[in-house]
Amino acid sequence: MDLSESKDFLVHTASLKEVRVFSREVFDKLKLNNDLKEELVLAIAEAAQNIVKHAYNNKQTEDKMEIKISVNEGHLEIGFFDK
Repeated sequence: MDLSESKDFLVHTASLKEVRVFSREVFDKLKLNNDLKEELVLAIAEAAQNIVKHAYNNKQTEDKMEIKISVNEGHLEIGFFDK
């Protein structure tokens, strides 16, 4: 199954729950087994947290980060885009 979904999130620790929900919803569509899905959700949440913590030093901002999850011909690609 090919799929490409992306969503913007405020660069803030409060957005991390939304990041996990978005990731789970995408992986549910791909019908991944639960263990793999949860590992990927955790990895995505940690990467998003690193953007908040290290790129923005936990500062309040209105900036957004985009998370894109794509599957094409069986290859998974996860992208993180911010300023």
